[in-house]
Formats: sequence, structure tokens, C-alpha cells
Amino acid sequence: MILSDTITVDQNQVEQIEGMTYQYPYTMHERDLTNIVIPWHWHEELELGYIETGTSKIVTLDQEFLIHQGDGFFINSNVMDMKQNAVSGKKVLEINHIFHPTLLSGHFKSIYDTKYIAPIINNRSITVHVIRKGHKTSDRLLSVLRKLHEMNQFEHKEFETRNLLSEAWILLMKELQEHYTAAPAKYSDGQKQLKNMISYIHKNYSEKISVAQIAETADISEREAVRVFQKTLHMSPIEYLLTFRLNEAARYLVNTTDSITSISYYTGFSDSAYFGKMFKQKYGMTPTEYRTTK
Repeated sequence: MILSDTITVDQNQVEQIEGMTYQYPYTMHERDLTNIVIPWHWHEELELGYIETGTSKIVTLDQEFLIHQGDGFFINSNVMDMKQNAVSGKKVLEINHIFHPTLLSGHFKSIYDTKYIAPIINNRSITVHVIRKGHKTSDRLLSVLRKLHEMNQFEHKEFETRNLLSEAWILLMKELQEHYTAAPAKYSDGQKQLKNMISYIHKNYSEKISVAQIAETADISEREAVRVFQKTLHMSPIEYLLTFRLNEAARYLVNTTDSITSISYYTGFSDSAYFGKMFKQKYGMTPTEYRTTK
């Protein structure tokens, strides 16, 4: 079974987004981040959203961003990030508009692409931008994002949605011009290797996997795999695997009525007692207690 925020990837190890189609490359996600973590992921699509309730935290490989209630955010194409509740126990609701650049740019190398879209996508100094309420441009942009949210309840909304996204993009450009200078696209070998290894873990976490298998996906040694994880995520590959398994287990506990034993099996734990021990160590309560309190 697949839960709504479970990460799936294509043959190129890029996340596939629920609700996105080739015919209409836009979707809106309403996510309750109160008790779940959106694990490390990346995709070509752009994200423009805001926090309806609470405070969320977006983490990239080198920065953390707090998005408070009423504030918005932009996440650039192919940026590795994770999301979580910034204040444990407080409700967090995210409204996120996700769309492929071609929805606004049309065909490759069009004037819309070269003049308006590509300069932002190719500026690697722009990873995550927080849209703070209380300023003229940002307030207008946040208002458009809320209109987009309202638009999703109607049928035959495709043209209106694209028009609103175009308006939002122009306002976003004004915002970004005040904060960033141009920087060429640049990706380190370590980031490419990390993406390969994380993708492998996300696809195979329910199976018994080793550091050797994880390292093989990036064509590096086990020692180098450990070094890359420690340098970027400050944990070993096995620690990341365990954290991801426990996060997925928490999703199952909240969103299904499956037994604890079944959930431990789904998420790669062959021993349900060990699963219970690790779960309590991470969340401070047993799986049963977590299910009844969340």
C-alpha cells in the first residue's frame, strides 16, 4: 500500500509527484505536517506555497528555513530538501502549488523560457526563498497563492490556474531580484552521489539492504558513501535508513489501522520487538501510544 506523501521515483531517480500529469503539469497538495516529515526529495517541478496553520521548517543541504503561519515559500527546481513541523505538538497545514516550468514557459527556448523562467531555475544561489508577509510585493504574491487554492474547488479551471501562476511568477521575480544575484548552475559530485543513494533507500527501505548496496548505486566505496552522508546529512547511511523507516512507520500508524506487526514488516523491520524499541527511542512512546495520541 502507498500513503499519500510516500516518495516514489522514476527510472532517472527523480521524484514522481502525486496528481501531476503530462497533459496538465500542475497539482495542489494540502499537507498536514503536524506529525510527519517529508523526507529528502527533489524534482524538476517548482513549488510555490504557504503555511495556513502553524510553523514549518524546510531544510536543504546547507540551510534551514522557518515558514510561519501566513508566510509563503518558493522551492527551486531540483533542490534537495526535507520538510517538517518546526514546533513539536503544534498543528501545521501546508498549501503547496507544484508545477512544471513548461506550464508557464511553453516550448523549450521560447521567450517565456529564456527571459523569465530559465534565469531563476539556473540560478543555483536560489534554492528556497521565504515569502514574508507584511510587504507590498509579498502580500500580493501570497494573495494570488490563496486565490489559486480557492480555484481548485472548481472544474474547468486550467486556464485560470495558469493565468494566476503567471501572475504569481512575475511577483516572485520582483521578490527574488531584491535578494539574489545571478549564479551559474553547479552541482557537486557529492550531491549527485547522495541523490542516487537516497533514491535507492527510498525505493528499497522495506527490504534488507547494506551499505555496500547503497554505495554501489553511486559507484563509490562503502567508506566514501559514509563520508558523503556524514558530510551532508551528518549521519551514516544506516542511520538515515533507520530514520526513514521509522518515519514511514509513523505514517502507517496515523493513516491505517494495520497491526503493529504488519507495519514493522512493511517498513523493513524483521523483529517487531526491535521495531518497538527503536520507535520509542525516536518518538518517546510506543507505536500503540503514538497511534492513540496522534
